[in-house]
Amino acid sequence: MIQLRSPFNQAEILESWTVGGTAVHDFFAAIETGTFFAAPPGIWSPAENLVHLIKSCSPVIMALNVPKTVLRIRFGWAKDESRTLVQVRHTYVNDALANGGRAGGSFVPEVRDDFSAAHQARILAKWQEKGDALAAALQKWSDKDLDKYLLPHPLLGKMTVREILFFTLYHNMHHVNDVQRLLGQSEAEWFGA
Repeated sequence: MIQLRSPFNQAEILESWTVGGTAVHDFFAAIETGTFFAAPPGIWSPAENLVHLIKSCSPVIMALNVPKTVLRIRFGWAKDESRTLVQVRHTYVNDALANGGRAGGSFVPEVRDDFSAAHQARILAKWQEKGDALAAALQKWSDKDLDKYLLPHPLLGKMTVREILFFTLYHNMHHVNDVQRLLGQSEAEWFGA
């Protein structure tokens, strides 16, 4: 199990993303190929969970790379202080998920009918690519700007960029925990208070 501090500043978020992203990769890479693509009806397979994480971080990467003026014009300025990762997690779990919130639209994973080790490796490589892209984009942001600009979340509404990054960090762990339950493993809590 990996225990990360609750990050707050840009450097801590970047470190948590890097360490956590590697842990996510290693966790999914250790799953045997047949198990990686298998799940009971109505439950996402490990592959689908990882594809969902890839799809979920893609808009974050895009937003971190667009000119900040575009974000301001499109979504406005933040008026409140950013919440902590623990507060964002609480809102996501106790409000959004508890009230039936689920992934929809472009965030629903589709895994084609290729259940080979090569396809598993391609999905893992895509995760690594997205992780590297998010880390590179985040390095261009100051702590001040993380609290200044807003981004939309499909279940949580407008959030500061810092809060979106907190959500993304927690969301990765949330889906690892889903897969651990599916595989009969005990869940890992990565972020301390």
